[in-house]
Amino acid sequence: MQKHAFSYEKNYQTIYAPLPIDADEVLYFDRKPVELPYTEDFPMLHYHDRYEIGVCESGEGLFLSEGLFYSVSKGDFIFVAPEQCHYSRSLSPEKNCICRFSYLHAETVERLIALARAKSEAVETTYRGMENPIPCVIRASEYPQATALLSKLMDVCKQDAPNGAAVAILALSIFLLEAQNIFWDIRSMPTPSHREDDAVTRISKYLLLHYDRSDTACELADKCHLSESQLRRRFIAIYGMPPIAYRNFLRCKIAAELLRRSPMAVSDIAERVGYTAASDLYRAFKKMYGISPAAYRSNNRTSTTS
Repeated sequence: MQKHAFSYEKNYQTIYAPLPIDADEVLYFDRKPVELPYTEDFPMLHYHDRYEIGVCESGEGLFLSEGLFYSVSKGDFIFVAPEQCHYSRSLSPEKNCICRFSYLHAETVERLIALARAKSEAVETTYRGMENPIPCVIRASEYPQATALLSKLMDVCKQDAPNGAAVAILALSIFLLEAQNIFWDIRSMPTPSHREDDAVTRISKYLLLHYDRSDTACELADKCHLSESQLRRRFIAIYGMPPIAYRNFLRCKIAAELLRRSPMAVSDIAERVGYTAASDLYRAFKKMYGISPAAYRSNNRTSTTS
C-alpha cells in the first residue's frame, strides 16, 4: 500500500498519512507486502490516526520513531501508536526490507481498554499512560510474550475470518494492557527538559533526519538565525549537550543497532552514519559506550535470518 499523504509542515516533511478506508472502519490489513524504500537518510516523517502493527517478512530495515532508532529483520514485529511520527527504510539497495502491516481503529481499541479497566481495578495503564514507551521494533528473543500476542493479531488478519477484526482488536487491547509489565527496561534518547525553545526544536528535528550530514555548529546556528554561542547555550539547556555532541549521540545509537543486527563492516557503518573515517566512529563510540565498535558487536551480536 502506498501511503498517500498531505503535507502540513514543509520544513521537515512531517505529514499525516491517512489510509484509504472509511474513518470508522475497524481494521485495515495490507494484503500486498510493503517494500520499504532505500534512502540514505530519513527524508520524511509521517503519522496515522490508528495503531499500526507490522511484521518483517524478509530483509533488513531501519526505523526512526519519535527520536528513537531501531533495526528490523525477519520475524521482528513493529508497533506504532496513533499520532506517533515515524519513518522506515531498507538498509540495502540490493534487497529491500519486506513488511506487512495492519492498522486498527484507535477509539475502538481504547474503548475496550477502558471497559477492561472499569471491571478490574488492577488494570491501571494503557500505552499513552505508560512510564516507559513500547519500542517501535519488538523481537521474540527479547520479548516473547509481546511477540506471541502480536503474532496472533497478524494471523487473524491474514485469515480474513468473519470475526477477524474483533479478534485483532482484542489481541491489541490485551497487548496494551500488559505492556507496562512487558516493557520495563527501555533505553531511550536523552530526555529533553520541559522547557520549550523553537530554535532548539528545529535543530533537533533537523539532526534526527540528517544525522549523516556534516553541518558545522555555525551552519546549524544559521538555520535558526542564532549565533553559534546562543544555539549552543540554548541546546545544552534543553538536551544537556551541544548540537554536535547530540549528532554524535544519534550516529552512535544507529551504529550500535547496525553492529548488533547487520553484517556491515565497521568502516561501512561509519560511512553510513556520517563519519569520514572509521577512526572517528571509534572515538565517538568508545566515549559513549566505553568499548570499541568491534567489542560491542562481539558482546551484543544478535543473529538474523534473511
